[in-house]
Amino acid sequence: MPGLLDIAPLTENVPVRGAQAIVGGVPVKAIAVMLARFPDLRKMWASGKWDVEQLLGMSDEVIAALIAAGCTNIDEKNAGNLALDEKAELLAAIMRVTMPRGPGPFMAALTALMGTVGGAASPTAPASKSRKPSRS
Repeated sequence: MPGLLDIAPLTENVPVRGAQAIVGGVPVKAIAVMLARFPDLRKMWASGKWDVEQLLGMSDEVIAALIAAGCTNIDEKNAGNLALDEKAELLAAIMRVTMPRGPGPFMAALTALMGTVGGAASPTAPASKSRKPSRS
């Protein structure tokens, strides 16, 4: 019986200017950081719709951050210097590796995991206000 590693590639290589960009997908922590950092990305996330056109219309800084988060060997500065077609190819590969079942199931699962967007996970029970017994 095949295991998870046999059926789901964990990386994808994308040729860029004679080199290979290694796409490993965007980790959950990086998504949380980007949602906090970029209001436009947070708004799109909160809408529940992953819109590639809207994503491509965001600032170069957002695109570079997504590429850097999804590729193990590209930083934000170098991602910002890529040509438009290179960025598009990398974003497509990042989406395939990060969200193999598509953006809908991914966003639903991740939103459930992270709690509400823009807020903390479900609140914890309030601390008890009863006094501790005296030791004297």
